[in-house]
Amino acid sequence: MRLISILVCAALTASVSHGQDVPASDVPITDENGVCQNDNTAAADGSCRSNYSLSEAAQDDTVDVVIHALLKISDFVYSFANVRRIVKANEGKTRKKSTGWFSSEKYTVAFDTPALILTQDGAQEQSKDKLFKYVVTPDAIKLFMEKNRKWFDEPVDKDGVAGDWKFDKTVSEKNGPFLLEASVKEATQDDEFSTKGGGLVYALLSTLHESTTDIATDIDCRLDRESFFESEDDIFVSGGKPGTHMGFTTYLMDEKKGDEDGRKSLDRILACVNEEFKSNPDVAGKGFNLYVTGHRSNWHDDVLCDDTFSHSLGGGMANLFAFKAAQLKAKNDESVKFLPEKITALTFASPIVGNDDYNKEFQYLEKKGNLRHIRVSNEGDVIPTNDVFPPVSLAIKGNTKLYTQNGVNLLLYPDKEVEVGYRATKSSWSQFGTSILTNHKLKEYIKRVELPANKKVYQQTVEKLYSAAGDFTD
Repeated sequence: MRLISILVCAALTASVSHGQDVPASDVPITDENGVCQNDNTAAADGSCRSNYSLSEAAQDDTVDVVIHALLKISDFVYSFANVRRIVKANEGKTRKKSTGWFSSEKYTVAFDTPALILTQDGAQEQSKDKLFKYVVTPDAIKLFMEKNRKWFDEPVDKDGVAGDWKFDKTVSEKNGPFLLEASVKEATQDDEFSTKGGGLVYALLSTLHESTTDIATDIDCRLDRESFFESEDDIFVSGGKPGTHMGFTTYLMDEKKGDEDGRKSLDRILACVNEEFKSNPDVAGKGFNLYVTGHRSNWHDDVLCDDTFSHSLGGGMANLFAFKAAQLKAKNDESVKFLPEKITALTFASPIVGNDDYNKEFQYLEKKGNLRHIRVSNEGDVIPTNDVFPPVSLAIKGNTKLYTQNGVNLLLYPDKEVEVGYRATKSSWSQFGTSILTNHKLKEYIKRVELPANKKVYQQTVEKLYSAAGDFTD
């Protein structure tokens, strides 16, 4: 089996992987203390970092490989997106650097061969669905990094973990590769981000550039009853009035700026993915699966803010995107003709995105086998909750009491086995505490994901997890 993975959020991407047999010796095994026994993936905290690829996820489909594979591709894609953003923000611009106590000099930024990663330029005819005109290969990314180290700075924390690249105004030469370069090499050394011809198949980036836009999107909890349910044919469960989160829905359903046909962002994304399943010779007719995940990147000026791989907003987008794709598939809509019958979403810290009747529509698609959603949340994280209490509720448009969660919930604890439940919607007050900011950070999510006590749960397939968690009617 094969797999296409999509990140839906502040950045959207698709990556294609063809399956290969995976030797059993490559699968990390831990002892009772969580120490790696058969590979070199021991993390700084003593846990076992998986080397699972998207190929393995497609073959195995256990929760373990799906979670680790999608986290890995997310990390790679957003690191690449950050580098692209720095280049776009600075190429050809005049900058100033200090040359002494009271002196400075101006210079013009000139990256070496920026076309290696800024592929929207060039003479090649452009697809109306994509910004990139040609494929960005892993080799091109690595070559660009090697040629341009002097323009970047890579902060490293006390544990030796690399932070996001930043623009280096001092333009100082660097000795040796950055840690990010090694991670790119690791991420692209096999087929997990490429087809058999090599290369990242395509990436589509669509960014919420302003933090104010991001916040406005988050807090607009009014119900949109039209965008996803324009006609009676869009509603499968009679008598309901399904509605979705106004802020998230508006972002996906607004007209995409610059689109020659005036299409919505969601329609443009679906066109990209459907075309990949239809026409890519390495994909078409070869049994690929479709996975959707989401993260939010917090952009600020020419660099990413500290908590780069934040997730909540992206998780909400992924929920809605997966639902819409499944909804269209259930209607035999031409726009998703070549997509597989089942779409699987994996989200972290996903906020509530719809009301009870939206959930009934969601459950209808789960019952038909068109939709799966594994929702990972931390105990003590208030973001994936409903019924927001004052004074925070005063800043929110709409009534969060009307919302509910969807899919199978993996509730992570800091010191005990993950709790599996169906939907498992929690109120914000029940999750309120002194560590709410820490509990929402992706670093805390990864720490809890890697807890050895969770290993048995992760060994289940997505379908077995669904069977154990609920009957789609709770």
